[in-house]
Amino acid sequence: MIRALIQLIITPQKAWNELSRDIVRQQYLMWLLVYPLLIFTALSAYIHHWYGYTTVAEASQEALLTLLQYGACIMTTWILLTKLGPKYFAASYSNSEAHLYSGYVYTLTMLATLIGNILPSDFAFVQFLPMYSIWIVYQARQYMKIPQENIFSYTVITSVVILGLPFVWQKIFDLILH
Repeated sequence: MIRALIQLIITPQKAWNELSRDIVRQQYLMWLLVYPLLIFTALSAYIHHWYGYTTVAEASQEALLTLLQYGACIMTTWILLTKLGPKYFAASYSNSEAHLYSGYVYTLTMLATLIGNILPSDFAFVQFLPMYSIWIVYQARQYMKIPQENIFSYTVITSVVILGLPFVWQKIFDLILH
């Protein structure tokens, strides 16, 4: 499954094409790649404690918030795609395809968070890594069965959702905690 992540980064169109043809990968991608990556990303918050930047309590809170934030992002994206996507993009994807898409497209953002937590200080290139999601979203147009005339609106709207939801959920959790 690591191959699926690497392929998504290096050749996204090929990754989406293989995913659309491989029923087994469709059934297990969330369980073997997305959810473990989500857990590793959340647990990577403890690395800040090992560097001495946070206490165990702060690292635990950050790990829980990371888990909730990305879980909420995947679910919100899935709900938006299933409810609004067919109406606005005239797409004909199934609920399971929308769920798989939602999880798979967030792997890059989770990977950026994981790398950012592992590195001992802030590196600007890691903060811009999620911007590559726009290209990944565009390359998924065939997997999501987006008609040619709706590709632009699909890419723009879905990219804004994918890039914006982590910040929205982070602000919501900040409001709840403070």
